[in-house]
Amino acid sequence: MKLLTVLMLIALPLACFAGSGCTLLEEALNDTLSDDVSIERYLRNYHEFLLDGDDERAVTELKQCFLQQDSETVDNVHVMLQTVYQSIWCSDS
Repeated sequence: MKLLTVLMLIALPLACFAGSGCTLLEEALNDTLSDDVSIERYLRNYHEFLLDGDDERAVTELKQCFLQQDSETVDNVHVMLQTVYQSIWCSDS
């Protein structure tokens, strides 16, 4: 479970240009981290990106992982995301 999370987060610098540069990516990350978004709602919101049952199971597992985290861990992920967005790799130039 932790490996999946780490792999997802490693991919973020590859996708970020000036902030994230992608509103959809930011919304997906916020939905992933939010405990106000249920797994069912999360799957509905992103169903167009899920190709098969394996994708759905992986996304469900990822969302469940964050639902089980305490608020300190989720806050730390938010801090990490902001650090990535403000890094030299995500600068405007």
